[in-house]
Amino acid sequence: MGLSVYDLARLADTSPATISRYENGWTRFEIATLRKLAMALDCRLDVNLSACRNSTGDPGSAEDIIKQLKRLFWDTEFSGDTVKDHSVWVVERVLENGRLSDVHALQQLMGKERFLKSVQKATRLSPETRDFWNGILRKEGMECTKRSFRRIAWNS
Repeated sequence: MGLSVYDLARLADTSPATISRYENGWTRFEIATLRKLAMALDCRLDVNLSACRNSTGDPGSAEDIIKQLKRLFWDTEFSGDTVKDHSVWVVERVLENGRLSDVHALQQLMGKERFLKSVQKATRLSPETRDFWNGILRKEGMECTKRSFRRIAWNS
C-alpha cells in the first residue's frame, strides 16, 4: 500500500517498533494488535492454526533438539547438561521466549513428567505465561506454578 512503518503505526495506533518486528518475522503476535492492523489496512483478519512439528510428530534426536533451542540461550553455553542441571531455568526461558515447536521439543527431550514438574517450580514467568501453564497443569491433575517473582525483580 506504499505506507511507511511510521504511517502504518499511526493508522493502527501502535508503535513503529511493533510494525517492524511483525515485518521481520516476529511470531508473538497479539490479537488486539493484529485487529488494529487489519482495520488500518482495510483487511479481514483470519487466524489459522497448524501443527509445528514434522509429519511424524518427532522433533528429532536430543542433539537436534539442543541445536534447535540454542538460539534461546545466546548468553551461555547450552548443552544437554544445561537441561539436566538447570531444568527449571531452561523451561522458563523456552516458555517465555520460544515457539510452540520449541516447547514440544523440550518436552520430548525432558519427558512429559519432568517437563511439567519443572513448569510447576517456575517462578520467573510472566503472569500471562504462568496463567496459561496453570491451566495446563490443572488439566494434568497437578498443582499450579509458584507465584511469579518477576515484578519484584523488575522493580529493583
